[in-house]
Amino acid sequence: MEVQHLDADGPRSTTAGYGGQAPSIAMSMVVKDALLRHYGSFKAAAISMGDMDQAQLTRDLDSGKFKFERLELCDLAAKASVCRALNDHFGNTDPKARRDRLIRNVRQAFEDLVEDVA
Repeated sequence: MEVQHLDADGPRSTTAGYGGQAPSIAMSMVVKDALLRHYGSFKAAAISMGDMDQAQLTRDLDSGKFKFERLELCDLAAKASVCRALNDHFGNTDPKARRDRLIRNVRQAFEDLVEDVA
């Protein structure tokens, strides 16, 4: 079995898209977005993480101090959503993959807009 390293293409910025924040905060923001998309609210996400306090979850994500061991308490679909979001943000920098990611993001934004209008 061959292991593919995410940094095989060389170093890249981990703060792109989050205003130059520290990598831990940038990663937490991706997790925060993924959890919100999956659960619909931080209250639901916090409950799924062993009845974690919602305010504490938000503080931990905003400060970059979120403990990824909390994700072990989430359902499999939530874990997959977080992994997918992290891969989309920090994954392969291949131009075709980047274009495909942007297209997915635009489609998702459009779907969200349609839901908000409906």
